[in-house]
Amino acid sequence: MLLRPLLVLALAGGLLGACARLPAEPVTEMADGMLYAGVEQDGSDVAMHVGQTLRIELETIPTAGYVWEIMDKPDFLDLVAENTRPTNPDVQNQEGFTGGNHFMAFDLKATAPGKATINMLNSRPWEGGDEIGKWRIDVTVTPAQ
Repeated sequence: MLLRPLLVLALAGGLLGACARLPAEPVTEMADGMLYAGVEQDGSDVAMHVGQTLRIELETIPTAGYVWEIMDKPDFLDLVAENTRPTNPDVQNQEGFTGGNHFMAFDLKATAPGKATINMLNSRPWEGGDEIGKWRIDVTVTPAQ
């Protein structure tokens, strides 16, 4: 009889271990010099120089009213662009198609040295508190090279 509870505990421990948060992947630099951070970079650190731009691109469901918002943005980063694009353009760009998930992108240009955390919230802003996701990244900006 003791074997069954031990087996259940072993399986539960394995499942909990599988659900543990993996370390964030590093931010990547695109061919044009822009730094890119997506869902895999949640909780990571990024080092950039004054003049560089960081694009944060996260998936959401705008057709259901969910959008990503920057909740905490340091003064040394300027929001220079905000865009969306479909997650499945081959389908979503067909005539008459509506709905579907989209990527929201925020381009933040470093204007001065500093260190801070950017916090993002995925919610229906008008509902206040109906959040479906959070995302964050620690940013360090150094003088231009």
